[in-house]
Amino acid sequence: MPAKDIRRIAHEYAAKAPHAVVDFGHRATFTTEEFEMRRALYAANVLIGNIERKGGIYIGQKPGDYNKLAGEAVAPVLAKPGVKDMPKPAAKRIDQVEEQYAMMWTSGGVYQTILDATLSAVPYQLHGWVMSRTNPMQTMTDRARVVEAMKKLDFIAVCDVYISETAAYADVILPESTYLERDEEIADKSGKNPAYYVRQRAVETLGNTKPSWQIFKDIGHKLGLGEFYPWENMETLQMLQVNRDTDLLRRIKDEGFVSFGKPIMLREPKMVAEFTKAYANAKPVDEDGTYGSLLTFKTPSGKIELTSAKVETMAPGRGVIKFREVHLKKADELYFIQGKVAVHTNGATHNVPMLANLMSDNAIWVHPVTAGKLGISNGDPIRLTSSVGTEEGHALVTPGIRQDTVFAYMGFGSKNKELVRATGKGIHCGNLLPHQTAPVCGMTVHTTGVTLAKR
Repeated sequence: MPAKDIRRIAHEYAAKAPHAVVDFGHRATFTTEEFEMRRALYAANVLIGNIERKGGIYIGQKPGDYNKLAGEAVAPVLAKPGVKDMPKPAAKRIDQVEEQYAMMWTSGGVYQTILDATLSAVPYQLHGWVMSRTNPMQTMTDRARVVEAMKKLDFIAVCDVYISETAAYADVILPESTYLERDEEIADKSGKNPAYYVRQRAVETLGNTKPSWQIFKDIGHKLGLGEFYPWENMETLQMLQVNRDTDLLRRIKDEGFVSFGKPIMLREPKMVAEFTKAYANAKPVDEDGTYGSLLTFKTPSGKIELTSAKVETMAPGRGVIKFREVHLKKADELYFIQGKVAVHTNGATHNVPMLANLMSDNAIWVHPVTAGKLGISNGDPIRLTSSVGTEEGHALVTPGIRQDTVFAYMGFGSKNKELVRATGKGIHCGNLLPHQTAPVCGMTVHTTGVTLAKR
């Protein structure tokens, strides 16, 4: 992008402060500098003061906090059914979250380290993998390495609504009901005011399937761990969540989505004024007519911090935002990037008859100039080669891609012959991507260099 355009956009953005926002994106780990890019994007938002302002970024108003702010019980607070003194795993985490990735979503972990621990036995040897609604044969990078790891494991169980590509390597397949066939617990969907939603079954269960929560609950009971599942079924769990308030449960089920109270953004004077007018016992406002002083963050100072001593300890030199050059391809290669298509859900639905009929292939987007240099026409059979694999597909010549880049939708090119509608159709993105993890945040990098040739 020309420098003059970058300057123009920056000035236009700043001129609209604080009612402007830089979107920080979703599923877009383009480079090893993922952490720096996301942090820089957040800094761009912070610098125009758009936190808790209209058009900017706001923090969800959870029911308990909202009630304290209002000085009264405006929204019901759901209970969190659990087990007291739940034993914690004694084994060390395999993903080095404490040492290298402590800033990330630790309950999810660094997914791809399952392969590292399996193949290198560090910090110890893994012997089994129980997975639910995940398809590493499609979603992990370096497919050959995924295959190698799975062959080394003693046991694999796959819980899924479809027979996935990964299921071909499973010792046990646990058939899960689709979202249309199952009830789920009530979930918090709070935004500017508290809100809940619930997913309910729309049709009777087809075949011998169960919701995943019931599958693992039943397994827990078989293993003598029933004490850790103190509810009989989903209706019982929902009743515990609403503290046995049958009227509330009925309302949530009848409406599907319910919200409570008046929307508020802590630094919007008009919204704060309407909030305090509605709730006589609301907390006193600041001198500027906002609740800005109540805004706190999970930092040592409780304020917004653009530096991090914690990050500096984990990754020396990364405590402060810094631009670093990244090298993802050789001079004679093209960037290979991927994305999702609206027809399919992640890498899961490509063998579903109706969806396969709508889209069963992922043609490779190639710019007309690039295609011309290589003698490639629209629809021609082509071959992509990376440092870890080779895939064959067809070209889609389009000006919708850069000259130095090729693109494909992910989830196609299955190599499991059981998936008759998906096998061998399109390219398998994971087979072209090397195993590479971004520092600090632990994300898998989804960009690499490839050579493109006509077959």
